[in-house]
Formats: sequence, C-alpha cells, structure tokens
Amino acid sequence: MELLKKLTGKNPAEYEPVAKQLVEKPDLQLFKELVARDDYMFGFIKQNVAKRIFDACNETNYQNLYQFLPYYSPYYEDVIVSLLSRYDAQNAAVKMLELLISGGDDEKCYAAKYFVQNPDSAAADTLRNYIFSENEYLSLNSIDALKKLNDEQTFNLGLAKLGSNDDYEAYSGVKLIARWGDVSLVERLYDVMQKSSIPEYIALEINTLEPFAESINGKHSEMAALALCHILSGLSELIPLDTVFDLNLAEVLDKLTDSGESFASVVLIMAKQLFAEISDNDEYLFDLDKNTKEEVAKIHSILARIPYGRLNSGILEEAYDASPFVVFVIDYIEDVQTLKSLLDSENQTVILKAMERIKKLGFLDENLKSAGLAHITNQNIKSVAEAL
Repeated sequence: MELLKKLTGKNPAEYEPVAKQLVEKPDLQLFKELVARDDYMFGFIKQNVAKRIFDACNETNYQNLYQFLPYYSPYYEDVIVSLLSRYDAQNAAVKMLELLISGGDDEKCYAAKYFVQNPDSAAADTLRNYIFSENEYLSLNSIDALKKLNDEQTFNLGLAKLGSNDDYEAYSGVKLIARWGDVSLVERLYDVMQKSSIPEYIALEINTLEPFAESINGKHSEMAALALCHILSGLSELIPLDTVFDLNLAEVLDKLTDSGESFASVVLIMAKQLFAEISDNDEYLFDLDKNTKEEVAKIHSILARIPYGRLNSGILEEAYDASPFVVFVIDYIEDVQTLKSLLDSENQTVILKAMERIKKLGFLDENLKSAGLAHITNQNIKSVAEAL
C-alpha cells in the first residue's frame, strides 16, 4: 500500500522510481493493487498513473507489460496497448490474437483493445464471438474493433437484436448499434426504449449515438426529452451521478429553459426537484469528486432560477392518457380533478400512480378507489392498488 501511495501521489521524487520499478521488475503485486483501486480513485489520479507508466516504459522493458494483461483495467488499457504497439509491432499482433482466442477474460479485453488500435481482419471471426459478451469491456472493445473494420456481419447481428422480445437481448443490440454510430437508426432505438422495462439504460446508449445536447433542439427533441425523463428517474439510484458529464446535462437543461414546449417542463420539474434534493443532502455528494460536485452545483443553480409555477402549467398539458410523459408528471400534479380523469386510463400503471398521488394529497375515498380498480386487470398492479 505504501508503494501505491507513492505511485499515485504528487511527488516526482517518489512516484518516478516506483513507476520505474512497476514496469522494470515488473511489480505485479503493485499493479494488482492499482487495478483493485480503480473504483476508489479519482479520474485525474488514474490519468496521472497512466502517464507515469508510459514514461517508465522503453525498448528494454516493454516486454514486461505482457505480464500485466491478466489484470484488466479500462483505465490503463490504452497506455499498455499503445506501448506494445509501439515497441513490439512485429510480434504483438500474433500474441494478441492468441490471447483473444485462448486467454482469460482480462487478457481478451486487452487483446480486443489492441485490435481497436490496430485493425486486423484476421481477428474478425474471433472478435464477433464477444460482441454480446456479459463482460461489458470485452463486448465494447470487440464492437469497436469490428467497427474499425466496417464489419457488416456484426452490424446486422446488432440490428437483428433490436427486434427481440427479451429486453436484455434488445438492450445488447442497442449498445452495439449506438456504438456503431449510424444516426439514421436513432428512431429505432427510441422505439426500443419506449417498449423496454429498462428504458433508462437504453436512453444512455441513445445519447452515445445522438447526444441530447444536440438533439434536444432538433427533430427528435420530444423523444430526447422522454429519454432524459427516464434517466432522471434513475439518476443516483441506478445511474451514477457523474453521468451528468457524459450527458452534458447542464448544457441540455440550460437549453430547455428557453423552450416553450410542455415536454420541456416535465424534464425541468423532474430535474429541479431531484437536484434540489441532491444539493441539500450530503449523503449524495459525499463520494463525488470535486468536478462532479461543481457540475451538480451548476445544474442546481440553472434550475433554481425557474419558478415551479412556470413549470406547473406545462406538466398539466402532458397529463393525458396518450402522452408518453404522463407517468412522469403524475407525481407533480396538485389538481385532483386532473388526477381523477386518469383513473380510466388504458395504462394500468398510470391508474395506480394516479391513485397513489390522490391518496398522498388526501383525497382517495372508496368511490375513487373503486373507480380506479374497475379498470385494473393486472393482478400485481391490482394488489398494490387494493392496499392503498
């Protein structure tokens, strides 16, 4: 642990000799400790360590990097693979193909990354075996490598998955297509999102294909707003808060403040309440790095300028059965008559949420409860509704 502190510290007199020892020895125990701490180190520290590994490597010790390959880290794969490509160009392709075929999962992740940096059709058949791997890094590296080869077979495999009735199969197809970068398919991905039981994860992948910072004012603005609602509903619980950077969320929300669309009000009111709660609760912010805390504060500042009254009229425009936003707006509606109108919805989840909201407001009597139950046939939903 002492060596790890020196390697990740600020003092060149300490980290330079440790980085040299890491590569020249090679110190596999230290590298294993380093990888094990991936989830607990700030990004800039890992970037510093990668630079120190790069500086410590040369034409006399690069072979030692092969001994690191059984210990995978997405934060050091680029530097390790680029160094092997630089110093062992003649042999690395052969070794990496061998590892891709018969190595352990960690070795396969590095090997797939090698073929991202050094596209080789000889690896295509093997890479295709991993595009839907449960190991996310192996899957994504394999997809990226095959994309570099413009492998049509891989693209078609992803496209076929979009039509699966299995949500996780469809999600694997979404990840591939989003990674592939064919923006003409974004509407297909939105269709999958709307039918899925895991829409928040599909929404994140859509942002990879067509960033919300670009689409929120474009022809897909309404669907982008819907995707943001799904993400906000899972943010901090299912989705890490530092995802706000990937989403450029401050920029997106700032753009929405100038929108006159009712769906913009839904996103803004959800975000306003969520980030007010996050900003007021140290439990949410405790483990965040400085940059993420500053971004959260920026988002909260943007939203704090918007009065709830301005947003309330917008969300009421989405409080009708056919609105894709209706499930999200129910939690913010104060008007009981509007909520009552949703008790005969064709969407039984909407009925349940309306009943729950009416109860929270103190107006759920037996007549309203019976009116809602009369339209619920799903036994799981009915059991919850009957217990209200």
